Amino acid sequence: MNALASALLRREVAIFVVILSLGVTGLLGYSARSVQQDDDVLAFLPKGNPDVALFYEINRRFGGLDVALVGLEMDDLFSRDTLERLQAATQELNDLPSVAYALSISNLEDPVNDPYEGLTLRTLVQELPSSAEEEAALRSHVMAQAHVVGTLVSDDGKAAMIYCFLGADADQRETANTIRSIVEKQLPEATAYWGGAPFVSTWIYDTTQADMDRLTPYSVIAIVLLLLVTFRDLRGTLLALISTGMGIAVAHGLMALLGVEYNIVLSSMPIILFAVGSAYAIHILSHYYSHEARLGRDEAIRRTLVGIGPTVIAAGMTTVAGLLSFVAMDIIPMRNFGLFTAIGIFATLVLSVTFVPAVLRLAGPSRNGGEMAGTGLMVRLAGFSASKRRPVLIVLALLCIASIGLVTQVKARMDTAAFFDEGSPPDLADRFLARHFGGSQFIQVQIRGDLGKPEVLREVQYLADRMSTVEHVSDAVHVATAVAQANGVMEKLRRIPEEPQKVGTLLAFMASNPAVSQLIVKDRSEGLLQLKLSTSDADEGEQALAAVEAIVAEQVGQTWTVGRDEARLEDQVVARLGTILSRGGLAHSRAALRGALDAFAAEPRPAKVKEALGIYMVSEEFLTPIPDEPANARMRIIDAVVSLGDGAEPESLVAAIAGALELPPDDDLLLDLEFSISTPLAEIWSHQRSLAQADAFLLAAGLELPDGARGKELRASIAGSLWDLGRAQLLVPLGTQIADNSGVQAATSASSEPVALELAVSGLPVLHRGLSRSVNENQWRSLGLALALVLAVLMLLFRSVSAGLLAAVPTGITLLLVYAIMGARGVSLDIGTSMLASLIIGAGVDYAVHMVSAWRTPTSGDTIKAATEAARSTGPAIWTNALMVASGFFILTLGDARPLQNVGTLTASAMLVAALATFIAIPSLASRRSYSRTSVLNALEDTGE
Repeated sequence: MNALASALLRREVAIFVVILSLGVTGLLGYSARSVQQDDDVLAFLPKGNPDVALFYEINRRFGGLDVALVGLEMDDLFSRDTLERLQAATQELNDLPSVAYALSISNLEDPVNDPYEGLTLRTLVQELPSSAEEEAALRSHVMAQAHVVGTLVSDDGKAAMIYCFLGADADQRETANTIRSIVEKQLPEATAYWGGAPFVSTWIYDTTQADMDRLTPYSVIAIVLLLLVTFRDLRGTLLALISTGMGIAVAHGLMALLGVEYNIVLSSMPIILFAVGSAYAIHILSHYYSHEARLGRDEAIRRTLVGIGPTVIAAGMTTVAGLLSFVAMDIIPMRNFGLFTAIGIFATLVLSVTFVPAVLRLAGPSRNGGEMAGTGLMVRLAGFSASKRRPVLIVLALLCIASIGLVTQVKARMDTAAFFDEGSPPDLADRFLARHFGGSQFIQVQIRGDLGKPEVLREVQYLADRMSTVEHVSDAVHVATAVAQANGVMEKLRRIPEEPQKVGTLLAFMASNPAVSQLIVKDRSEGLLQLKLSTSDADEGEQALAAVEAIVAEQVGQTWTVGRDEARLEDQVVARLGTILSRGGLAHSRAALRGALDAFAAEPRPAKVKEALGIYMVSEEFLTPIPDEPANARMRIIDAVVSLGDGAEPESLVAAIAGALELPPDDDLLLDLEFSISTPLAEIWSHQRSLAQADAFLLAAGLELPDGARGKELRASIAGSLWDLGRAQLLVPLGTQIADNSGVQAATSASSEPVALELAVSGLPVLHRGLSRSVNENQWRSLGLALALVLAVLMLLFRSVSAGLLAAVPTGITLLLVYAIMGARGVSLDIGTSMLASLIIGAGVDYAVHMVSAWRTPTSGDTIKAATEAARSTGPAIWTNALMVASGFFILTLGDARPLQNVGTLTASAMLVAALATFIAIPSLASRRSYSRTSVLNALEDTGE
């Protein structure tokens, strides 16, 4: 340091250092303008994690995992004007290249059975209403659709949802802002709520950036005022700030040159560098001021660099070491934060011992003499701690022991809700979506198997029904539901058909529906089960996730085959009935449903069959002419064929029709009529039997359906489920007892054809849980590395293990107290708060380094005098920097972004605690005469020798 001081005291060297420093930092600062913003919350996911890999694989295969949810609240949802605007907005959203598919009631396609076209897809809202009567009819039609209510329309009919499924490479922030502008333009009168990851992450980044833009100037003003109060010299204050600003320019410029993007964590780097990095210039200036009045400019510079320079460098390197511990994390943005903040600190450190002395040599700022602000308080505190060692140590020990209990209550918690407060727009959107649409988060279950097999689809439906009973799971969407819905249109029974050919036909038909294509791949080898969660609370979400994973775990390693197992079939039917009744808002118990299955027995009423057959025979689907004679020929035919009962043979039908029409048995018209009636009649008998069973079941279960179309749909769904009893084949575990077609129990042989079915759970809750675990693991990993690096630097500086440990004690106390504050306030360990430990270790230990370095006990062994003199020497700079950091970070708590609030409060508290702990713990523990070779020089400086 003596050589450096001698070089800087030469005017030409000082000029060169100033020009070089300003030139390099100026160029890098200019480059910093090109740093790009990365607003993807998923960028914080640990790379290489299998859960993350699965999430992105599912997103690539199916798309639509990145969903922007637009909730719209309005009183006139079914009016012509509102529907026109909703239709226009949905169409405009679908035209966006970054949106794979936008869905609302205006473009939802449902299967219908057209008399001319057969099974076809039609939009739910085919014609816009032009009168109050048509509006009421449309409302009644839409509200009768169970798959629509609670998904696209609220149960009170006053809220609607637009789902915007983003493309795999879509820019979240840009797309979210475009969606918002389109919806606000088309539906200005609606109250809009913006949910889902794209809107939440956009709000987080916009709010954080707005807070930083708005509050950073106030933080800088607070720091400037503190420096002015401390130094009482404008030029010295500007020098400290300029050198720190140059360090920030270096860090940002290198980010731009290396293509590193800005993110929510790196946005706090300027404040950290301003508050923490300025400490080194403050220490240099503080010691310079203490020498200049009596030693002159040049000697003051030399004494400062030689006396305090090594300590400043050592203190700075501890901060750099603490920040470099972030490289141990597996989250790339956190590693970038640690690396570039460490670079900025290092640049500031270098500038403090080169640029600052060079400017002092050329400009030589001077100020009024007198003791610097904050000195007296620190001197009295250090003297008290040295004089009352035992009581102080006991109090510190008790405080640390009490803190340990609170520290254990700190939990790692990482989800989107951790980024915003109650009452914020994302919170209001979450509440709205939970209240009207069952929530805004999804768990995805990836299904690998032949989804063209009816038995596999039934197993998927069974899994979905079981998972629907999990607390906080509000809905389950899967391709089996779409197949059953399409089948219900064809044969009036909402169920999965037994014939693979029919299943294949229905899947091919539904493939053109984008809502269905996101649930199954083209070759039908993979499908997706989407589970909607009614909660955004991390703990409740993890409980639901654990329950879903427990159900999936039962399938792991299981090999299946196709067969009949009446007990398992009954379980599936009961589970299906439970889901149907829950969606219909009917309270029930599993035991009551199982009991009702045993209690009911019903046959279809012929009158109902006659009514249904009559409706068919007067419809456009019935094309065979009926003779005018005899009178009431149609009713005579209906009475005759229905009287034969279910399952009549073609010959019996021909004979019955011949008798009804009084025609000879060989009349050609009879064969035409039999052909037109036989298949529909069989379907009507089957349908009416199922409806009769549904009525009997509901009576046995003591359940009453709502009136109107909604009740009819529930009744049809129950009928379709009951139809499977005694008929459907299932997937059963290979090697178990199953029933063959004759109903005889037989052991499954080893030659039975196995059916593969593999399940994997993914979704944002899985990623949030993985990120929480990663944050927790990274915290311990970076904390351990930071402690090791800092202790190594301290022991190298003091050439003593005990001295290094002594300098680390205040930081250890600070860590315990700050994490105890987190435990007491219920602040979780997340991305922001996980930075605290390394920041505290890196920055807080600076204070102890300076205090221990300045410690020197007189020959009389007066430790009180040693404590007070060390405090007098280091107190102003320590206290100034602690207040600067505290004020700078405290101002961040005035914003709306919760990460900044938490980090701001805790960092401000940590720096104040670290400063106090330094002047309490060091004097009460220090026992050696000195801990640094600079103590001798300091003693000479005080005597003026």
